[in-house]
Amino acid sequence: MQPIRDGDLTIRSMRDDVEDYRLLTRWRGEPHVHEWWDPDDPAPTLEEVIAEYGPDVRGEEPTTACIFELDGRPAGYLQFYRWLPYALEEPSIDVRPDADTFGLDIHIGEPDLLDRGLGSRVVDVVCSFLEDERGASWIALTTELDNHRAQRAYEKAGFRKVRRVLDTDTRGGERVVCWLMERRAE
Repeated sequence: MQPIRDGDLTIRSMRDDVEDYRLLTRWRGEPHVHEWWDPDDPAPTLEEVIAEYGPDVRGEEPTTACIFELDGRPAGYLQFYRWLPYALEEPSIDVRPDADTFGLDIHIGEPDLLDRGLGSRVVDVVCSFLEDERGASWIALTTELDNHRAQRAYEKAGFRKVRRVLDTDTRGGERVVCWLMERRAE
């Protein structure tokens, strides 16, 4: 994927190098990320991050792993994918995708960049890219009911809450109830 640029914002493919994996390892250990991203598991080690994300980074899996930067400074992680293969694997999420439905996941890794509108901006830019360049008709994602910061960011980027669904993530050993949120292409 060619980098996506919007002023001081760049969204680029994650590189198969130790520096990008170290960034992701550090970010996954940040309390504001770990609270919402696999909270039942300990923060992953560098080796675990390489094993988990390496296939995506190398193009061996259908997920596109990205790093987004603000003024050249790595700021967070984003991944996007077509929903259909995942919905077939886990129908209880109840997304009901078509072939042009995409999903995405994002976290701002740097604590000092929270609450500045960066998340909604990154989501809006990548959604426009998916709609314009990849033919996305619908972008769907899930977010925990209590993750109000994420919900506000997604709503600012044109998403709306659709219904509650059971996600595959767990909290306290129980599968998490989330909002299914969507953005439909114009």
